[in-house]
Amino acid sequence: MSLNSTYNFKNSLPIDFENFGFAQREKVGEKLVIFRCGRDFLYYALHYYKSAKYNTKNFPPKKIEDEGILGMRLPWWLMWTTLQFNKLPSLLVEEQIELKINNTFITNYLSFFKAFIAPKKISTEEAIKVVEKAIDQHEVSGIDISLGLFGLVDHVIFVFAYDVDNFYVFDTQKLQKLEYEKITSRNDFRFIMKLPKDIVRKRWSRFGRVWVITPQKF
Repeated sequence: MSLNSTYNFKNSLPIDFENFGFAQREKVGEKLVIFRCGRDFLYYALHYYKSAKYNTKNFPPKKIEDEGILGMRLPWWLMWTTLQFNKLPSLLVEEQIELKINNTFITNYLSFFKAFIAPKKISTEEAIKVVEKAIDQHEVSGIDISLGLFGLVDHVIFVFAYDVDNFYVFDTQKLQKLEYEKITSRNDFRFIMKLPKDIVRKRWSRFGRVWVITPQKF
């Protein structure tokens, strides 16, 4: 039975689960590569809007990084600099899509850096409403929540649906530190997860962010 018939999400992006370009986090040896959630979220966003170009055959997450499409290739311990996204604003212009972080438009790398390092402060409930509004409008959103160090270690995830109590998200792995549940079977390579809104509230911090990516409005 397909996921489309198994799950009937009332509030959801119009996604065909059987044909969507799900990705898995790559490994080096037996270990998963770390600190690539932003790259993976942006892959899912680009795939949603531009699936003919950005997909697991042509431009999966690793190739996006290897070819420097989003920015500089960096070791994990330099990810805090955000230079891995220094080309993101120009890419968005090229693909005719726009990014807001906590309701602030990203127009160049400096505005991205500021929104990442010192995001405009919004409440958890406002963040939840922003995500829900994006989904209702069939637009991409990502919830970016704390994993530790008062929010300095974070995780951004592509949100595709919601109900009263939960968000439903696409990931490329299952983080042990985050209290979400894989709703696909254990052997299913698609990391489709249920993330309770109470966990978002619990993990929201001063550095909490909502990413919203929309078609460019001319």
